[in-house]
Amino acid sequence: MTPVRRACSVLLACTCAVAGLAGCSSGPGPVCACPAAAKPAYALDVTTAGRVRWQVPLPRPALGFGSLSPLAVGAVAVFAQGDALSQGDVLYGLRLADGHRLWSRAFSQGIAGMWRWDHLVVVLSQSSGQQRQVLTGLDASTGQARWALPMGGGGFSPTADGGLAMAVDQDGVLELEVVDLSSGRVRWTRRVDSDAVPPMAVGGGAVLFAGGADGDANSSLTSYDDRTGQVRWTEALSPWIQPPLQESAGLVYLTAELPQRGIGLPPLVVLGISAADGRVKWRFTPGQQASLDVYAPGLMSVTTTYHGTSQDELDPATGRVRWHVASPDQAIATPAGVIVTAPGPDSAPAATTDEISVRDTLTGQTRWTAELNEPLAAEPGQTPPAPPVFPAGPLLVVPAASPDYSEMLAAFRMSDGHRAWQVAIRGPVEAPLSAAPGGMLVYAGG
Repeated sequence: MTPVRRACSVLLACTCAVAGLAGCSSGPGPVCACPAAAKPAYALDVTTAGRVRWQVPLPRPALGFGSLSPLAVGAVAVFAQGDALSQGDVLYGLRLADGHRLWSRAFSQGIAGMWRWDHLVVVLSQSSGQQRQVLTGLDASTGQARWALPMGGGGFSPTADGGLAMAVDQDGVLELEVVDLSSGRVRWTRRVDSDAVPPMAVGGGAVLFAGGADGDANSSLTSYDDRTGQVRWTEALSPWIQPPLQESAGLVYLTAELPQRGIGLPPLVVLGISAADGRVKWRFTPGQQASLDVYAPGLMSVTTTYHGTSQDELDPATGRVRWHVASPDQAIATPAGVIVTAPGPDSAPAATTDEISVRDTLTGQTRWTAELNEPLAAEPGQTPPAPPVFPAGPLLVVPAASPDYSEMLAAFRMSDGHRAWQVAIRGPVEAPLSAAPGGMLVYAGG
């Protein structure tokens, strides 16, 4: 299910709950069911050959939905469910071999993040509208809490060695800290000079933190050792740094606002910075609105949406544009290629068709195009969002629909777009697919 379709179902369900109606749809397009008519959600384990190993119904709240990708932790599959009204979430631990439910655990707070480390599933929960968070380490086999750590609200990024880097607000003072996921102990804490939670990234054994006081014309990028918290280097930057901040293959990528002399939005610049010493290696000016996507070592893309959509593929060594494509369609960058979805030639209000295309990452040329038969869900005049995609070896797995618009997963051969298999599922996909031994975990709504 696309984010727009998910929002539609939640919002219309809320409307029905208030009005006491029995149905939500009176015209063409996706039907948004009311809470009374809500069907169970399903947890699935699907092999890379397109066989459903198991499919287990999960009871869910009246306005339940899934948003976090499920996790395979050892011999257990962990699924998260949320409630649109209460913001209380539930975790389910299912035996990976056959889907048998081992445990469930309810949270009064919404789950903001979920990670695995060794035999633990680590959950970050936060109440809606509140800044206090709790980080909890659960035994994946039993669901029992092994440790819990209250903290202030802020950003977070997992490190490669089992840490979680966080920018937390401690009574109005912003601190950067790293917590061990195995024990919940704080490795180190550093106070940082910033009036808001700024961009942060991890990579290469370092925590990268971009900060600056509100209204200050200058900002800085600092690299901390993720084990000790020692400062490796600090680089002063004149532009004001904007999210996201990303690290890949020894380079730090960030976008920043340039000083604006006239009226209008300030221009942006993309910087490529050496992760070893903080030296700016190159800069690229894409336009006034841009999103940065670093999706594989040595590959990155910049998408601009000012007066249309365009995608610039940059050479990470030089920052020069390899290729440029102007298009009104949405794109998702993956290591296997740039995935693009668009309305098909036979699109109609009641029965529309999405197409999926794969562009070569080095040349920008379209390798292949295939039909998804997925009902569009965008507002009038807007581009529908791209569906979630899941690279599985030589295949690309994506939620799609059969000719009668029943839900399914379809796998396309990455080399030529040939549809290798398709499997029917009970309801739309409501969370990103995740890897499991020999296949993938799927959370599907009723």
